[in-house]
Amino acid sequence: MHQPRYALLSGRRVLALCHDVDGLYGDPAPHPRLRHELRGCEPRGPLARAVTQAIVEGSAPLGTLDAETPDGVWRFDAVRVLGARGDVVTIEAAGPPRRSHGATDPVPCAHLIPLPGTPPPAGEVTFLGCSPRGALRDALAAGAGSFEDVRYQVLRAGGNLRHEGEAGPVTGWDSAPGPNGLVDLTVAFPLSGLIPRQTREVWDLFHDHRPPAEPGTWRRFTGAARAVWRHEATLRSYDLPEPAPGATYTIDGRGITDADALICAVTEAVHGPGLAYPFSDPRALGEELSGRVLVWHHADTARACLGVTPLLAEPRPPTFQEWVDGLEAAGVRVVLA
Repeated sequence: MHQPRYALLSGRRVLALCHDVDGLYGDPAPHPRLRHELRGCEPRGPLARAVTQAIVEGSAPLGTLDAETPDGVWRFDAVRVLGARGDVVTIEAAGPPRRSHGATDPVPCAHLIPLPGTPPPAGEVTFLGCSPRGALRDALAAGAGSFEDVRYQVLRAGGNLRHEGEAGPVTGWDSAPGPNGLVDLTVAFPLSGLIPRQTREVWDLFHDHRPPAEPGTWRRFTGAARAVWRHEATLRSYDLPEPAPGATYTIDGRGITDADALICAVTEAVHGPGLAYPFSDPRALGEELSGRVLVWHHADTARACLGVTPLLAEPRPPTFQEWVDGLEAAGVRVVLA
């Protein structure tokens, strides 16, 4: 078969190598919100007010909640209080709690008890042109109509792992077109786990070992897909040559709306398309370009966008001025044109 691009696994066992897939890429369904009981809880501050509102109105928005239990502090995001009885508060949150470090005023609780919730919406994904092996091959040969839960992997051109996720049971199979004896495997799949189409477009552009040659390709991608682009470009930028001493580099600031875009634009100006420095802060980037000149056209776009929502990310993203100051402090002459 051609170089496989997908693998199905159970534990550490590879069950099948597959040529293509149908249904894996699309708009992910929202993750189901999870409910917890905060037992032995002492509501105070915003939580106490939300509990009072929930008792009157049926529920109340709260936002972020830090709860301190005997085994540490746990943070819930996008919380809605659903009710309270005695020292038990019932909440709904955007996902499972995660450990919190540096919380200033956590609410004391004895236990955090997850409650049964609505299962995520499910669909089907078909892995095409698969070569079964091991237990899966034996099950298909025996005429089984289904198989245990599997995981899937997206593979790079050389067979290395690019992405991995949970799927579900193999629910059906059929002979693949052609005389090669391959099969198409249908797998139950959580729709919240679908991969955005722009992500696949980035992966396809970087599938072989050479970076895309067209300048400015990163501008086609926004949000999470741009972060994927930068990650892929960074993997190909581990041995870049030293920038020319005293050189002047020019970047077009249109489209520089986040740090990923800035890094992509600067790296492309210095080294060419499809590459990206691994640096994420102004001083580190400045040290790489120290002694050079950076001419920044259309800088107003970045001025209006970089770091303007610092409370939405941790750590706080640098602002436009912090990027300029950090570059200049490291010895880069920045010309805003």
